[in-house]
Amino acid sequence: MNAISCTPTWHEGFLELLPRIERQVRRLLRGLKGEALDDAYSEAIAQSLVNYRSLVDRGLESRAYATPLAGYAVRRQRAGQRVGSSLAKQDALEPGRREEEATGWAELVADRHATPAEIAAVRVDFRDWLDHLPEVKRRLAQTLADGETTQGAAELFGVSAGRISQLRRELAESWRAFTAAPAAA
Repeated sequence: MNAISCTPTWHEGFLELLPRIERQVRRLLRGLKGEALDDAYSEAIAQSLVNYRSLVDRGLESRAYATPLAGYAVRRQRAGQRVGSSLAKQDALEPGRREEEATGWAELVADRHATPAEIAAVRVDFRDWLDHLPEVKRRLAQTLADGETTQGAAELFGVSAGRISQLRRELAESWRAFTAAPAAA
């Protein structure tokens, strides 16, 4: 903060991005109406601010762009992770949300030409697979499934993009091993 004003110095940078963030958030939330839209919009803007401030605090202000800030904020809002909520810091697969999250994952994993029986089997297997992952890998798997980029996940988890790529391969191998048909005796 400067001595004359109570406004933090990073505030101006966010205000410069805000009109573009607002346009992106509106575009991403275009299917919502009324109070649901108002709530989602407010949450996404608040999340964008928190993420922008986090980048500034880490000296990465030059990496702050409206589209990724808005996209990530809307994904977090859709996942029920609210700014300032203790729930936002908890595991994405908390029992109350497990069914919803596993269903989203199953849709990503299942082949779009799969039969209903195959999709149902994937949903059951996928929930079980997630339950067997260590907490950090489970959170990473959820973050990647929510559409986060490798670089974005790296920043969120405090590791390199290369390490995220390695973990992504490990998760894919783990899924294949988990779903492999048992060998005939």
